Amino acid sequence: MVIEKILNNNIIMSHNEAGEEVIYMGRGLAFGRKVGDVIDAGVIEKEFILKDSLTSGQFQQLFADIPLEEVDLVKQIVDNAEEKLQQELSSNIYLTLTDHIHYALERCKKGIEIPNPLLFETRKFYPKEFALAQDAITFINEKLQVTLPESEAGFIAFHIVNSEQMNTDGSMQQTMQTTEIVRDILQIISRFYGVVFRQDSLSYQRIVTHLQYFAQRYLKDELKEEPDEFLFALIQSKYPKAFQTVQRINDYLVKMYQKPLGESEMIYLTIHIQRVVSEE
Repeated sequence: MVIEKILNNNIIMSHNEAGEEVIYMGRGLAFGRKVGDVIDAGVIEKEFILKDSLTSGQFQQLFADIPLEEVDLVKQIVDNAEEKLQQELSSNIYLTLTDHIHYALERCKKGIEIPNPLLFETRKFYPKEFALAQDAITFINEKLQVTLPESEAGFIAFHIVNSEQMNTDGSMQQTMQTTEIVRDILQIISRFYGVVFRQDSLSYQRIVTHLQYFAQRYLKDELKEEPDEFLFALIQSKYPKAFQTVQRINDYLVKMYQKPLGESEMIYLTIHIQRVVSEE
């Protein structure tokens, strides 16, 4: 491919064979090169197809305004996350995480710390991503001789989770809302039954995973709509306390998000609650 624009030593813009505008990344990719030079595909490490002019403009502005050292740090953080998680993250993370870390460093220089109200929940519900975020904080602090606070690990973990879910049609706000919903539903269950969940138990991990996927579907309006009147009645009679808990959860969701659960989701949620409480 031919270099059409150089954003920095490691990032260029070009077009692929399909005529799509693409950003290519690779260490030293543009070093000693100029517009019009041909780049060997073997030295390219990442490529991002730019879907529209807005995305293109955002990438160009970001990489033009932010120091190369910070861009390199984010690339190494993302590479490490992809290796540890064994999956490719959404390319949007290069835009969102680079921007976030840049302003986190600016705040750090000014002694400003933004409180993270979901730090505890992030550590609890997304332990792998939070551990990667802590590694990222340590890496940044060592490389740049700064001291980013632990609250930033929570924010970075959210960026990883958001990208891991390939949530390109959603937003960081949706990821945070998902975490809040999981937290609040677990509190409803715990208070209604008077139990304290063992966070290292398999049953707890199962209910957290189920609630995470449920919350994502709920916020995207993708809940199951397959009513089964017989099963709905059976579940109410067989697991009355678990069903009452689900009714409270439904009341909470309607109050907070103005959307009810629906019979199918109430059935599945009742079964999961009954299971986790029985095992606890």
